[in-house]
Amino acid sequence: MRRIAILFVVLTLAACAATTAVPTPSPAPAATAAPTTASPIAAPAVAAIAPTSAPAATPRPTAAPEPAPTTEATAPSTASGPSAASTFAFSYPIGIPGRPLGDGFFIRHGFATENTWYNPGYWHTGEDWYAQAGDTAGARVYAVAAGQVIYAGANYPGRVVIVRHAGDLYSMYGHLDPRLDVKAGQQVARGDLIGTVLRRGDKTPNHLHFEMRTFMTAGAVNGARPRYPFRCSVNCPPGPGYWPIDAPDLPGALGWRNPTHAINRRMLAPGSAGAIVVATRPVSASITLWSAPPGEGAPQALGELKLRPGQRYPLLDVRAGPEQTRTTSALSYQLWYRIQTTDGASGWVQAAVPSAFETGGDGRPSSVEFNFYPDREAS
Repeated sequence: MRRIAILFVVLTLAACAATTAVPTPSPAPAATAAPTTASPIAAPAVAAIAPTSAPAATPRPTAAPEPAPTTEATAPSTASGPSAASTFAFSYPIGIPGRPLGDGFFIRHGFATENTWYNPGYWHTGEDWYAQAGDTAGARVYAVAAGQVIYAGANYPGRVVIVRHAGDLYSMYGHLDPRLDVKAGQQVARGDLIGTVLRRGDKTPNHLHFEMRTFMTAGAVNGARPRYPFRCSVNCPPGPGYWPIDAPDLPGALGWRNPTHAINRRMLAPGSAGAIVVATRPVSASITLWSAPPGEGAPQALGELKLRPGQRYPLLDVRAGPEQTRTTSALSYQLWYRIQTTDGASGWVQAAVPSAFETGGDGRPSSVEFNFYPDREAS
């Protein structure tokens, strides 16, 4: 077998261990599509940036990690009435108690990006969430939506939990401490505690690997006849976590979804309301307020909005990119919020920003940082 088969074994995630799972149908993977190359979206232009307040750097491994044993516009307004946040159906998977879910973290390697120091030559099939400061180990991990835990086990390294949501959508939480707060068969609500991030024993920095996808097992990925010999492949629910760049299809064609897009597209039910909060460490000190998001008419700049950490804004509308992203790198991330100001005016602001904190082999950004988070506190 060619050398790449050996690289699959060395560089991919650790093998699955025996576990308890709730039987579930295994949808066939979606029809494949030819990979496409991402290009910056239309005006207002979204360019990759270097973090203005860089997340704390962590040492990069020099060799393939080995698995560890499991063990200013107008001033912002404040939303009135009952907390609109309670209407959110989806939210981010990690948080700090007392702060909006996601606040204090960033996506170091996004969906369909390349991690050149861990697994060069492969697309990432999820999002790696890291703390902006300090160690991510011990961070609390939460269910992104209501559902049933159908899998809890594996040596990823660390435990893996998979939750099945309505509409055959699954969320997967990897690299968890063995002391889980849920078990297979349990029903969970959005925001329920699942566990905490594992303190690893290998060379890889501690983080949460998070996926959203349309399968628990899929034939070509991690079912009966996987196409590639990843160690977590044959009937292995966690799955490989990566997909070859030279494969004829992108991760989205196999059933993986862009998690940030999926969460935000499903966050608000029709007719419901919500609010967003400025990040504790926003990407920049101010942001442009636009008349429309990219791709809708000819957006006009309405003014500059100063970003005051913790400031709350009523959320009027959301525009997120497709769940089945057909482009690659962090440039494919598109997340815009329409907010309301104190004088009753409204405008669009960019919530997720591509970052060159990490880049792929072609120089395009792999990281994503946030200016705003949905107003739903971690518990």
